[in-house]
Amino acid sequence: MKNLLESLFTEKHRLTARRRALGVLHELCERHERLNLFVEGASREMPSILLEVDEHEASVVFDIPPDVEGVAWDGESTLLAMARYEGVYVGFALEGIERAPWNDSTALRAALPEQVYYLQRRQYFRVPVGSSDVGAVLLVRQGAGAVSGRCHDISAGGMRVLVSPVEGDFPLRAGEQVPELRFELRGVALQTAARIQHVDEPMTLSSGKVLLPLGLEFLGKSFSFDQTVVRYVQQRDRDLLSGRP
Repeated sequence: MKNLLESLFTEKHRLTARRRALGVLHELCERHERLNLFVEGASREMPSILLEVDEHEASVVFDIPPDVEGVAWDGESTLLAMARYEGVYVGFALEGIERAPWNDSTALRAALPEQVYYLQRRQYFRVPVGSSDVGAVLLVRQGAGAVSGRCHDISAGGMRVLVSPVEGDFPLRAGEQVPELRFELRGVALQTAARIQHVDEPMTLSSGKVLLPLGLEFLGKSFSFDQTVVRYVQQRDRDLLSGRP
């Protein structure tokens, strides 16, 4: 576990997009994912969960961890937190810890983490797609018109898509469920449901065209869908490592 922590809390795994980092914290909270809390120098962890992520107050609330044999914590010193979901390890520091009331009980409040670290397992590495590997991506929305875009990168868990800003319908927002996501991957037609994980700042091309980057999470994947994407990601990763475009 110590080696994993040392690998996770490094600059190369830091999420540089603040909105993406905050989205990860909200996701951990909403899913009630287990937090493993580490005291500096300790080899064992204390369990907890995130109870609240409050951007307005710039704080997070988490459950008071139980006493763990062999782990001494004074109740306020900085903790390193690590969670795992869908093959991804997430880490951040909890600083400025103090006791706070929570739902007729007591919890711990800490400053909203400045940095969030994100370590993907091998098959969840995102790879930039080849120029002709992925056809047009179609997002079939519920209660709004379909949106077409192009894939920028892909992993076994999702993809990043560039679309034109929506006009005449409700805007694309993080958390929106997409009933159907359709695209072709090296000639194979694929379809699944998806969720918009994050919507990044619009980018303007040299031509003046504005594109909106979306982070999509695949939902309800079939076995064949999953295997097709995983095989592509692994092969594309090997190609890139070998210097093939």
